[in-house]
Amino acid sequence: MLKAHLERFRAIRARTLALVQGLSQAQMDAAPAPGTWSIGEVVDHLILSVEIIRRDIAELIELTKAGQPPLLYRSAAEFNITPFFLPKCLLPWLEVPFNFLNMVVPDRVREVFVRYRLIPARAADTATPRRGRSVAELHDGLRSSLEELEALLAANPNLDYDTMMHQHPLLGTQNVPHLLYIMGLHEERHQAHMSDLLTDPRFPTAGREVQDPRLSAPAAGPAQATRARA
Repeated sequence: MLKAHLERFRAIRARTLALVQGLSQAQMDAAPAPGTWSIGEVVDHLILSVEIIRRDIAELIELTKAGQPPLLYRSAAEFNITPFFLPKCLLPWLEVPFNFLNMVVPDRVREVFVRYRLIPARAADTATPRRGRSVAELHDGLRSSLEELEALLAANPNLDYDTMMHQHPLLGTQNVPHLLYIMGLHEERHQAHMSDLLTDPRFPTAGREVQDPRLSAPAAGPAQATRARA
């Protein structure tokens, strides 16, 4: 399962790189409206998200090697992703109800909300993108974050990743292979976001022949509004 989900994530990341191939700095930085993310910010959010998950997987690996239970709980305070309509200050009060809901909500339902932008969400503070990063930094970050994840898993090939569990009040409880699957769904969500930005009439096209990426790549889901969401 781990190998299959990692291969799937490689293919998804390759499509992300294809979506931004040839974009200028001005195009990376262009946002359709105040308060919305640019393509560069979406890319940086994806880079940060993978780095967060890689660090958590590394911690689970160390717990396993130390003979401790490989369970990592990330509280809402530590990783404060939240629905857009919900103030982040309320998260500590809702952690117990959210954890209870995770016991009854099917994985497939949660996966739909991760994959599609049905409920707008605020990114966790640690995954909030940095504005104005250069094109080179963004391209390098997309490649290096994947390479570092691959290197971590390759350096620990004989561990039982199915028993390493990651728990979060909103994201539920996942083992490492399924965590990679969720990462892929999250990236596909933002690929749809980037596709919408690329085809927005306000997007600057000078310097690149912009075509709808959905004409030459697998469908990324229904078009959604381009308002910045996690």
